[in-house]
Amino acid sequence: MNDRMLEFRLHGRGGQGIVVAAAIFAEAVFLGGSYARAFSLFGAERRGAPVTAFIRVSSDRLMPRSRIYQPDYVVVCDPTLTGVDLAAGLKDEGTLLINARKPLEERFSWLDQLNPGVKIYALDATDIAWKHDLAIGSFPMVNTVMLGAMARLSGLADRKYLEESIRKRVSSKIEANLAASGEGYELVKEVDRLAVRS
Repeated sequence: MNDRMLEFRLHGRGGQGIVVAAAIFAEAVFLGGSYARAFSLFGAERRGAPVTAFIRVSSDRLMPRSRIYQPDYVVVCDPTLTGVDLAAGLKDEGTLLINARKPLEERFSWLDQLNPGVKIYALDATDIAWKHDLAIGSFPMVNTVMLGAMARLSGLADRKYLEESIRKRVSSKIEANLAASGEGYELVKEVDRLAVRS
């Protein structure tokens, strides 16, 4: 990678594996030869409460441990989050990845407010998680699906290292998680901004 530090901010809910996803991605990046740091911010520590996780990637091992306010990548694992400015501070040429069906529903009209240089990608991670029976009760675990998409869009985590890290950090349904990650990698698509209803 180049010398510029890249920053990711992930938004989701407690129970979706967002914190674990950040750790898996950071480890996969590290296994590929770059430095990475993952950390998180919790509100109320309960299932369903908003959770934010952060990842920094650099060729330099010295990186700040503060929150990320101007990310290169924003990953929205739960599109039903409210009261959160999901794209706040996203860089003008940044990337937004959303767990959502396509075409995007009316609730995503806020995407029209983003800088024209922002690339928007969507993936129905919830559907893929259900397909692979990745859920805790009625709560779909979308983390490994989104990891596959993150690896493809960023080019920072080789699939081999991502698989290795998933095997190390996921404790159950490992093959299902690997299959879901593979589908996330293959099925993520760029959104036609003109098709987003305002």
